[in-house]
Amino acid sequence: MSRYRDIAAQLHDEIRGHYRAGELLPSEGQLAERFAVNRHTIRRAIDELVHDGLVRRYQGLGCRIVQTPIDYALHDHAAFSHNLDQLGLGLATEIQGWRATELPVALAGRLDLSPSTRVLELHTRRLIEGEPVCLIRHFLFDLPEDALAAFTGPSLHAFLREHYGIELRRGTTRLRARMPTLDERAQLAIGRGTPVMEVHTRNYCRHSDRLREYSISRSRSDLFEYSMEPKP
Repeated sequence: MSRYRDIAAQLHDEIRGHYRAGELLPSEGQLAERFAVNRHTIRRAIDELVHDGLVRRYQGLGCRIVQTPIDYALHDHAAFSHNLDQLGLGLATEIQGWRATELPVALAGRLDLSPSTRVLELHTRRLIEGEPVCLIRHFLFDLPEDALAAFTGPSLHAFLREHYGIELRRGTTRLRARMPTLDERAQLAIGRGTPVMEVHTRNYCRHSDRLREYSISRSRSDLFEYSMEPKP
């Protein structure tokens, strides 16, 4: 095994066993001294860790340990806030704006609805421990045009349940990975080489089976792992 790969493997084990997310690795100079190699060898070892998604380089700061991927289960009761609350993660919702508008033509065609269908369009950004992780575009059906005036987060589904008696269940979910746009890179604080996972979800009223929400989320692929649970 090449020396840099041997060092990378050792650091990999140490990161998994002794470091917490957000902590910094020792500097290149300190690691070079510890392993009795030059800095070029250490940089190649760290390149391996970056490629594996274990650390991220920050100019002028060093290499920070990345959050262990979050297991996000896609099932009937799944919702972003609920899932992360179950994992004990501190979630904040940043409301970027909302409006009453007509359904976008492309989405209307996908849902077999008229483009003149009125919806509430809501944009949110979700943060875990202050770090941006997800952008969500929500389209809400059959609500008063001022329904979101009182929404302050964190959970949209809890808000709909408490204020309008709407209990939602997850319906069809479509996923695809793609490279982020410039705006997504800025809002999620990711590099151009980090893909986003785009998830399209139809949420239905649990009692009437009417479509009440269509959401499009774009999440950092380095922070989430999705699992599909079969229906009983």
